[in-house]
Amino acid sequence: MSNSRTLFRSITDEVLEQALLVSVALDGSEIDTSREAEMIRLVESAGGVVVHRIGQRRNRPDGGYFIGKGKAEEIAAMAESMDLTTVVFDHNLSPGQVNRLEELTKCKVIDRTELILAIFAVQARTPQAKLRIELAQIGYMLPRLSGMWHHLDRLGAGIGTRGPGETQLEVDRRRARMRMVSIEKKLAAIDSGSKVRHSRREEMFSVALAGYTNAGKSTLLNRLCQAEVRSEDRLFATLDTTSRRLELPGGGSVIVSDTVGFIEKLPKSLLSSFRSTLDVVREADLILLVADAADSNRLSRVATVVDTLEKIDAGSIDRVTVWNKCDLPEASGNGTLSVSALTGEGIEELVDIIRTKRREALAWCTLKINICTGDLEYWIRTNSIVDSFVRNENTGAVEVVCGLYRGLNHLKKRLSREHPGWRVVPISAQGQVERGTS
Repeated sequence: MSNSRTLFRSITDEVLEQALLVSVALDGSEIDTSREAEMIRLVESAGGVVVHRIGQRRNRPDGGYFIGKGKAEEIAAMAESMDLTTVVFDHNLSPGQVNRLEELTKCKVIDRTELILAIFAVQARTPQAKLRIELAQIGYMLPRLSGMWHHLDRLGAGIGTRGPGETQLEVDRRRARMRMVSIEKKLAAIDSGSKVRHSRREEMFSVALAGYTNAGKSTLLNRLCQAEVRSEDRLFATLDTTSRRLELPGGGSVIVSDTVGFIEKLPKSLLSSFRSTLDVVREADLILLVADAADSNRLSRVATVVDTLEKIDAGSIDRVTVWNKCDLPEASGNGTLSVSALTGEGIEELVDIIRTKRREALAWCTLKINICTGDLEYWIRTNSIVDSFVRNENTGAVEVVCGLYRGLNHLKKRLSREHPGWRVVPISAQGQVERGTS
């Protein structure tokens, strides 16, 4: 079965599909213009264009149409007069509400979740990203299949009979569930390979970039690590995790990872499908919450990111807020850490903060090794902060005072395997020798 109906034409088409945007303010509040502007950008990212907007203030959603029936009829008349075939809602709708609205308006009705899923589908570049999107799309469409076949349910369906619509519905549901199982198996294999690669870097201090979509995370990764990760001024340009090594001044390095951006009311199906992708955030030692300092709605955007971090069990991880795009005239960093990933302003201060955080997480010790080969010395200098490295020119033995991050157990295994004579003496926070380990 198709994993999603076609929402908009390709974004490369010369003529974009025109849509009517419906904004609803609940609890008697005013229409949120910033939310409207975001919805317009979402439609554009999916390959459409908003040509007209209509709003309604309500105390609570209508069970039948979400908006009132009168307003729905007004939308139907407007769509007909403007020759529009697509209506986009800035809220999530139930399957029943979508069906009733489509029957009344004779238009394709798209809610916020389906729109975001469409954008993810457009932006997916890698096989794993495409699989995750398809899984989320099928999960979203599965409870809505019955509405897609309601026009056939009434044909030949009666007591003691099974209508053709019901038969097709059962077939589609079975195919959908089988496809979901197949995708989950493929993703499990991909994730298994990712865990192997991750295990090779688990001894390094890890920094995750998290933030609202289009806050400039990929550009910041490029600036920090002199990388060339694709970055665009487009919502959800990054769907896959990208990790790069950042060499720190004075020695040592950390892993910096960029992943999918967040947005208000990010669909639960996406959080579920991208759970393993978001592991890089959950398992990070430090989260850099990247915020757009030039966004007029920046404080609520940060609140959305913090709320999402809580939902993915990353709320308790050490976090630093980085106000990006400080080079723009409308930027405001609220007196905190401000940077420009584009110009490099503030990057040195940010690197110093990362370096300090890493140093605070180090386990300090004195290494006493009878014979230290060149590759072992390289490993120590790369994966630790070395305070002193003294070599006995007569015997070749070395004594190193260094701070290791997660590498102590790995180092012990390596020393036991390659160097029979060695000792590791842990040092307490006060710098005193606690005990010897051999």
